[in-house]
Amino acid sequence: MNGQVSLPAQERLTDRLTSMGLSRETVAALLERHTLVRYPKGATLFSKGSPADVVFVVQSGVVKVQSTRTGGETIVVELSGPGDLAGYADFAEGCAERSQIFEARALTNCCVALITRHHIVEVLKSLDPQSVLRLAEALNSMWSSVAHRYATFLGMSLRKRLEMVFAELANRFGVPDARGILLTPELAQEELAEMIGSSRPMVSKLLTEMSRQGLLIREGKRHILLGSWKTGHKVGAANGNGASDGAADGSLNMRRPAPPQPHARAARGSNSPAAA
Repeated sequence: MNGQVSLPAQERLTDRLTSMGLSRETVAALLERHTLVRYPKGATLFSKGSPADVVFVVQSGVVKVQSTRTGGETIVVELSGPGDLAGYADFAEGCAERSQIFEARALTNCCVALITRHHIVEVLKSLDPQSVLRLAEALNSMWSSVAHRYATFLGMSLRKRLEMVFAELANRFGVPDARGILLTPELAQEELAEMIGSSRPMVSKLLTEMSRQGLLIREGKRHILLGSWKTGHKVGAANGNGASDGAADGSLNMRRPAPPQPHARAARGSNSPAAA
């Protein structure tokens, strides 16, 4: 083992894994053998198609997991913070070794713990049948929540998508501010566009609209959600970590809400500028 796993990240991950049916002793055994690696902002943790022989546990900072479409368009799949996993989604063709299905870059300076899949498998071999069954059920629920989140997300207007992303970010990375909730990750408009499947000009339009409505303040790449707000009913996080991050409808429920949209426009869920 090279270095120590940070206590906040370890506690968060331990809570998640124990909720999936693993004992604390098993979790401790999983985290016992690891290698700490530091990545500067913008560095690549892994690329699509690279060997998926290790799992990345974020200790500090934020990691951006993304998918690049044909033509170079990038879609952000998730942001992973302390205690989150990255590199768990992989694929294999035939008898080929398992490979990363996404790519990951350091959104900030970050530190991650690398745990080999071989070690994970060896530890899980010691589980009794009931524990294996509970783990399998938890993993099924986790992936089901991921599918539900994206199915819901794709049916939303661009405005609702952005609100949902802000709600998720506030739940995961928000800190109290005198004016509301400060989102700690510094996200450029291009990165927000990648998170909602839109263009930078459209994100700029939506942010300006939300600012005029008194819902948020922009300070460079930082965003502050104004007033009191709460997420609606929880949905499974898209980060595959078994957490519930954000509201299913993406609403922020601010003190000064945006004027209600006509029912017909809301029902269409169009991604056109008119529906955003």
